[in-house]
Amino acid sequence: MTVFGRGAMFTHRVIRAVVVMVVLPFAIQAQESATFRKSELVRGEASSAARLMRSSSTLSPGQEGFDAVYYKLDLKLSLNPNRLGGSVRMDARSLVSNLTTIALDLMSAMSVDSVTVGGSKVNVTQQPALVNISLNRPYQIGERFTVIIYYSGLPGSTGFGSFFFTTTSSTSDPPNSPWIWSLSEPYGAKDWWPSKDHPSDKADSVDIWITCDAKFKVGSEGKLIAVLDNGNGTRTHRWQHRYPIATYLVSIAVAEYTEVAGWFKYSSTDSMPVINYVLPSRSGEAAASLVPTIQMLEIYSDLFGLYPFVKEKYGHSQFGWGGGMEHQTMTSIVDFSDGLIAHEMAHQWFGDMITMRTWPHIWLNEGFATYCVALYNERKSGTTGYWNVMNREMSRAEKAVGSIYINDTLNIGSLFSGNLVYSKGATVLHMLRHVMGDSLFFRAMHDYATDDRFMFGTATTEDFRATCESTMGGKSLGYFFSQWIYGENFPSYRYEWGSEKTGSTYRVRVSINQTTTSSNPPFFVMPVDLLFKLDGMDTTVTVLNDRQGQVFTFDMPGRPISVQLDPNNWILKSASGTMVAVEKMVERPRAIRLKQNYPNPFNPSTNIAFEVPEAADLRLEVFDQLGRMVRVLVNDQRFEAGTHTVLFTALTDGGEPLPSGVYYARLTADGFRVQTTRMLCIR
Repeated sequence: MTVFGRGAMFTHRVIRAVVVMVVLPFAIQAQESATFRKSELVRGEASSAARLMRSSSTLSPGQEGFDAVYYKLDLKLSLNPNRLGGSVRMDARSLVSNLTTIALDLMSAMSVDSVTVGGSKVNVTQQPALVNISLNRPYQIGERFTVIIYYSGLPGSTGFGSFFFTTTSSTSDPPNSPWIWSLSEPYGAKDWWPSKDHPSDKADSVDIWITCDAKFKVGSEGKLIAVLDNGNGTRTHRWQHRYPIATYLVSIAVAEYTEVAGWFKYSSTDSMPVINYVLPSRSGEAAASLVPTIQMLEIYSDLFGLYPFVKEKYGHSQFGWGGGMEHQTMTSIVDFSDGLIAHEMAHQWFGDMITMRTWPHIWLNEGFATYCVALYNERKSGTTGYWNVMNREMSRAEKAVGSIYINDTLNIGSLFSGNLVYSKGATVLHMLRHVMGDSLFFRAMHDYATDDRFMFGTATTEDFRATCESTMGGKSLGYFFSQWIYGENFPSYRYEWGSEKTGSTYRVRVSINQTTTSSNPPFFVMPVDLLFKLDGMDTTVTVLNDRQGQVFTFDMPGRPISVQLDPNNWILKSASGTMVAVEKMVERPRAIRLKQNYPNPFNPSTNIAFEVPEAADLRLEVFDQLGRMVRVLVNDQRFEAGTHTVLFTALTDGGEPLPSGVYYARLTADGFRVQTTRMLCIR
């Protein structure tokens, strides 16, 4: 999903009056910027409706006992006054024994008239954001049942808007015409239709039937299998979608659209329709977009496997909101710029086919789609196109605050933070590409997108990490994901270098020290490229920087002129370097010293630092208050002179959390020099 513009979210009433006049100038801006942000229209939720939202990591109460299998939305749109009504059918499967009650998410602005289960009318209780339903009998594990909810009302407008009754502008074609659309991400489905509104429970399929004025076209998911004339000035548009889908990806867009279509030929004998529903005044722009759209389908299919919904369609419905939303098989979009289309189309793989299991993992949607814009530009324009995108995203990522794994998912501004989730999320993939190497990285992306465990289902960060590790033959990437997804900030490197002639060669020392302005992590472990410019040649050496302060020594065939850290900008960082005399480069500690851990008290992790005046074999252990050893952090490992830091997380060797209490770190050097420090864990 992408957003143009800045400032607070427009209210429902204001949007009706100004949405087209405000949005269209942003379309001009879109031609110059390949990525956009939902967060720029949202800065938080002050409304009472927003306060009703639950934690997005969990289901609503009463939803644990069943699996939603199928939805049928049979809805009618009325104007003057604006109103939505009809029925939603849900087929579900019991996951527990003796299931007697369930709950569906629905805001109280939509009034429930009645509910049937298995054809029998049942008792319901409507709460501010839930409908509690008594089933017609107890259901056992695996039994299926059908619920039909009859309801009506004027949908509310939480999050990014959820549901809009608005009009085109006076200067558009057609002028001042009704224009209706939905945008349910993240929690807005409940504003206009009842469902189990959580990404972890995808329905296997959905039907969307919309009855409205006969002059309108309706865009939605899947295939348009029928348009029925009801003989009363209305038509019913029947869309059928036969792929798994999350509730927030169900949509409608209704207006006096013109249809502009093309074909994606994905084999010598097979083609898929590409359909755009647009206001007549934008039909030329939509027609011109078909060529790059089809090119994107080809590029992404080559990178990640064939377009996931190829048996149905891909397309766009124009809407008046300031950006785009990746509604499954039919993106809602404000204009047809390449960057916007590329971002939203990438979601069809990452977000729609594979959906984050819970909202804290949303970078798997937005970070991936943002990075795919860079990959599309790389395929289209070469490395220049790639770096044009990534340099911009990395510049934005430097401003990110917090961890990419979003803990506060009820704050929409945080959940869709442009600098953090989009730009830093994309930058993580950029850095991972360099860590893994092109061949393994692109194989991992393809493996992830074509893994039967995740296709048309859900995934977490750990699932993606496991795929990457499997592609690398089991090599752990835990350090990378721990610091870049669950950690904060980025490394600030200060490096010094110097050289001395030793016979026919030059010995070069490079000292790297980093700060992060955070204890999570206290330093970043990364492979770092060092570019040495010598008399008559250049050479690049990659070192693993796995300590806060570290010295590397190299023998070079020529006199060094300069050293540059990460010359190709593969790491999100700041860096400054100077040349110094070799003998001044490392100030060695005067004695071995185990420093006080920080933070202290801690929960769940702390940093244990120690100083070593000369190379030594070290052992670092943690004991509980009874003198029992609970962890070995360093096991007779050789450390060079300098200051070193080790991260201790209060877990046993088996991964079980250690309880609150006093613990002791003990450092042993060369088998006999011992120092101890006291640590306090508070959970």
